[in-house]
Amino acid sequence: MIHKQVVNHRQIAWLVGSLLMTGMMISFLRSVVQVAKMDAWFSQILPACYALLVAYVLSELVRAYPGKNLFEIMFIICGKWFGGFINCLILFYIWVILALDIKGAADFLHISLLPETPLEIILLVFVLLLMYYGKTSLEVAARVNEIFFPAYFIMCLLLYFLLMNEYSIERLEPILSTSLDRITISNLLPLGVYGDILLFGAFLHASSEPRLLFAAMKHGIMIVCFTTTLTVLILLGVMGYVIAGRLNFPIYILVQQIHLTDFLDRVEMILFSLWFPAFSIKVIVAYLAFLVGVGSFGGQLHYNTYNAPTGCFMVVTSLLAFPKVSDINQFISYSFPLLVVLFQVPLLLFLFIVARRKKREEGQALIPRGTKLHRFYRMMVWGGVFSIAGCFLTILVGDLLRDKSPAAGIATAIAYIVFLVIGVLTSYGEMQALNHGKQRLGRPKQQGSFRQ
Repeated sequence: MIHKQVVNHRQIAWLVGSLLMTGMMISFLRSVVQVAKMDAWFSQILPACYALLVAYVLSELVRAYPGKNLFEIMFIICGKWFGGFINCLILFYIWVILALDIKGAADFLHISLLPETPLEIILLVFVLLLMYYGKTSLEVAARVNEIFFPAYFIMCLLLYFLLMNEYSIERLEPILSTSLDRITISNLLPLGVYGDILLFGAFLHASSEPRLLFAAMKHGIMIVCFTTTLTVLILLGVMGYVIAGRLNFPIYILVQQIHLTDFLDRVEMILFSLWFPAFSIKVIVAYLAFLVGVGSFGGQLHYNTYNAPTGCFMVVTSLLAFPKVSDINQFISYSFPLLVVLFQVPLLLFLFIVARRKKREEGQALIPRGTKLHRFYRMMVWGGVFSIAGCFLTILVGDLLRDKSPAAGIATAIAYIVFLVIGVLTSYGEMQALNHGKQRLGRPKQQGSFRQ
């Protein structure tokens, strides 16, 4: 049976946002703060650049192998046996992501909200939710995500104003006083979380425009980079690095500090009601990717045939793999980035070389050269490059000037935030320009179709 998937560029960008940002809000930020201290909010730019490279490789695969997902591409490139072996490794990587997210969410709910409920029951109910969505497709998850992620994003932006009476810039000073080595290490720790963007490889067969896919994923990555930076900045300004580095769930404790009035002092429940659905979408995307990978071995048109056994498998293995909360935190912070470097980097390099070597006739360009729209598109692209380069340059210059002027740290911090805002705006402009070009060519609005 064939279903047509309608996942537009905006939904892709917001799915990337849910996939990368919501998982970091549980306990991961604790390790980043422990390493970089008051400068931990400079820890997102390098992993964001890595995620952009992954997105570019995925877009090249769409160009070279239209209508195929990552698992099918591996079988085409490497054959039945060696391709199957690599796909097994990819499935193991996705299982690690699922086990971390499922067990992490269950631990968070058990410790903070449902202490009297057995952990196994919480985990089982959460997996039942995944199995329910396992009967659907990415399109359903994308539409649900359109409801919750924008609200969660706005809530994160409002945290500064809601915590203004608790915020103190003195807890961040002196800015960029931490050594450049520690800041670099803090940028390496989020590689594991940003590496989750590889999950979109399971849905490449739903995309038909490589450049628009890359632009949408780029916009989502820049949203994550900016929002996470702002959240860590608020966390450090309210609690300081000493307290934030000791908390298992720092963001949850941060939101508990919001007291708007005497009768409205549980604002964290409002934020949780927005965070949990967005986080669930992240896990659902990983679960669907796992089902697609398993189904690729059996040649099943209905990959949800494996839904029930996969759900039971995840319940048991997630309990056995990470028995303690500290195990999850340590693995995400230190082992997961190493896994990404050792597994993803060689795989992506291999796929990029193969995709570039494959000759394929280029279709009509989305934006004709010489037009006003093309000039706007080029300006947005170079504006994005300028913003990312500006972020790196700001950190380097700020590190050189930190001992010369007390105001240099504040100036570089403001410049860094401005460059991130420019990056978000230019990525949005780039995505919209490509989408307008696509509409002018009269192409169908849907990204593509694939068998389910």
